[in-house]
Amino acid sequence: MRALLFIFFIVVYGFATTSIAEKSAQLHLTQEQKQWLLEHPRIIVGMDPDYAPYEWVDEQGNFIGIVVDYLHELEQILGVRFEIVKNKSWEELLLLAKKGELDMLTSIVKTPERSTYLSFSEPYHSSPTIIVDNGKGAFIGSLKQLNTKRVVVEKEYFMAEFIKKKYPQILLLLAPSTKEALKMVQNGEADAYVGDANLVDYVIKKNHLSSLRFSGQTEYISHQAFAFTKGNEALAPIFSQAMATIPKEEFDAMFHYWLSLDYGINRETLITYSLFIALIFTVIGYWIYRLRQEINQRKSAEQKLKTSEELYRELTEDVTDVIWKANSQHILTYISPSVEDKLGFRPDELVGHHVFEMFTDEGIAIVMERIKQRKESKEEAINDVYSIFEVQHKCKDGSFIWGEVVSKAVYDKNHTVIGYHGISRETTARKAMEREKELLYQELDHRVKNNLQVISSIISLHSLQEDTSRSLEDIHNTIAAISLAHDKLHQNATRKTLEIKQYVTALLNNLLASSVLDIQKEVYSPELYLSAQYSITLGIIINEFVSNSIKYAFKGIRSPKITVTIEKEDGFIAVLVSDNGIGFKKEEAPNSGIGLDIITTLIKSKFKTDVRFFNNNGTSMALKIPYM
Repeated sequence: MRALLFIFFIVVYGFATTSIAEKSAQLHLTQEQKQWLLEHPRIIVGMDPDYAPYEWVDEQGNFIGIVVDYLHELEQILGVRFEIVKNKSWEELLLLAKKGELDMLTSIVKTPERSTYLSFSEPYHSSPTIIVDNGKGAFIGSLKQLNTKRVVVEKEYFMAEFIKKKYPQILLLLAPSTKEALKMVQNGEADAYVGDANLVDYVIKKNHLSSLRFSGQTEYISHQAFAFTKGNEALAPIFSQAMATIPKEEFDAMFHYWLSLDYGINRETLITYSLFIALIFTVIGYWIYRLRQEINQRKSAEQKLKTSEELYRELTEDVTDVIWKANSQHILTYISPSVEDKLGFRPDELVGHHVFEMFTDEGIAIVMERIKQRKESKEEAINDVYSIFEVQHKCKDGSFIWGEVVSKAVYDKNHTVIGYHGISRETTARKAMEREKELLYQELDHRVKNNLQVISSIISLHSLQEDTSRSLEDIHNTIAAISLAHDKLHQNATRKTLEIKQYVTALLNNLLASSVLDIQKEVYSPELYLSAQYSITLGIIINEFVSNSIKYAFKGIRSPKITVTIEKEDGFIAVLVSDNGIGFKKEEAPNSGIGLDIITTLIKSKFKTDVRFFNNNGTSMALKIPYM
């Protein structure tokens, strides 16, 4: 399998890359830069001997890795020779660079201290800087949570400088290598390790340190670049130009090749593979002949593939939900363009980053709990169970939205997680509606309690009357007035006020329909709205007045009528309720009846205003309601 994988990448690399001549032609060096290269045909290079998968020394003492292949390509493009210094540790190489005994360093991250004696090219690869612990404690989440804790990093690696400066309370431990640093975490000698995600992933897999756990991501990014010593600053822009001639696809092929190789391939194996490649090229002619026979079949397959890709693109690009995929380390490998509409991030700003970067701290805790449950449940791995949860997502502008995430782990035949995929759907509006509904239920409960208290008071007053049937009818009408207000509110659950004219008109219709008299009504009012509680109180007051009019006012009146006039004036709503009945005698108190007692009590307690009764071709009642 390793042989086939090696052959695959070599063959693809050979056919897919741009030629060296074409790359050299793309350089636009100045005359001074060209002259500098002519005067410096040999460049002394310092490489970290233990920095896999970027660069390291194999069992035969040769440097191998992603950067070695990349440097070889740059060597041919620029027409110079890179001479790699051997048998030196990273700490020794940094010291040589300070003394000016090297021309350049590879696989180095720019820091303020290093910038005092080095010049840097543009980064050729970036990777998240993550936190690793032994999996026995709570999820860490960020560097801030590690204050007063023991954190181990590699000696002279970039994270040591950043941690010392920004997090002085962290107890920093230094290890000679990444492997030793991770073993210190595994053995409990350190609480956590912080470093490059690709480096950590490689070392954990190679050394079978499976008990270690990803426990957070820092705010720092490992931007791998080339660095040049004093006197060689001219190389920085030259290298940046040369790097730009190498297509990203070509660098990715190198990167994935070294990440995909099984660990421990030795020189003899590589030689064997190379000989096998030579044999492959001898039969290329035969392949070409066979390929010509398959052209028609390939065209058909390509057309089907194109159709499938177009369908997939339409589904992912036009869908409003966010579709995503992540690897086993929860690093996003794909996210649909719809994420820009939802969160404000372009897909390329999220791919390559940890999924936790999209969530709030509370959301991360929810996701970590689901991951823990999945690990503990073998049944889920067997039955392909989806995980559904709702968390807040962070937007690019600093705001938050709610989203429902439906995710599924992808397992291999041994039920080991090899990745994740899922869909995220925005639920901000739904959450707002749920909250609004909850508030409305609370308000309704409050209204009902208040109105029950009013009914209780009215029943107590009516119980003083001897005419039980009339008391019950009055109570019935009062309850009907309250019920009518709730019906109006129920017709529009989001509205918390009532339009007065509509409510009063409907209230009078109900009251007058129960009378044996043919009583007319008139309601004059502009479009005004009252709170639910004020509307109910006004309804009870009008109910009591009209009930009294029906009982006592219309004896001998041929065309009985109730008139309600409502106007807005100086922060109040003025209400005038009148009948055209017999009125009351001057020597009689107008508010001596039970119903009018209720009116006076309600107006004083609920509206904090006064009421006035007077004769005006019948009995009239004038009151004011506070109005904002």
